[in-house]
Amino acid sequence: MGYAINHVHIRAADPHASAGWYEKHFGAKVLSAREVMPGTITIGMELDGPVRLNISSQREGSPQDRPVAELNRLGLEHFGFVVDDIDSDMARLEAAGVRVVLPITEVAGGGRLSYIEGPDDVLIELVQRRD
Repeated sequence: MGYAINHVHIRAADPHASAGWYEKHFGAKVLSAREVMPGTITIGMELDGPVRLNISSQREGSPQDRPVAELNRLGLEHFGFVVDDIDSDMARLEAAGVRVVLPITEVAGGGRLSYIEGPDDVLIELVQRRD
């Protein structure tokens, strides 16, 4: 049996605000908002691909440690979105005040990428594949 990624899961101080950010900047759609684990709310979101985005609150009394949205950290470093026009997407995101972690960069073999910081200190890669 092969394996496919089912979802990316983010813990958020305010899951509704985080979900709104992904709706605004990437056209994500809320599919559900419900208590999945006791004491938390999980918002299930759909994008244009098969992988869902889940955003959950923390249980009361959980640690408040936060990673820094930077390249080369250990553990889950980032997730990426495929984009058709990285120049216009980055211009739109920068105009909206989104922090750019790595400006548009050409990659060996063609293609271009950039990194931004999403809500909850999440690092997001935008990837424009080679024409």
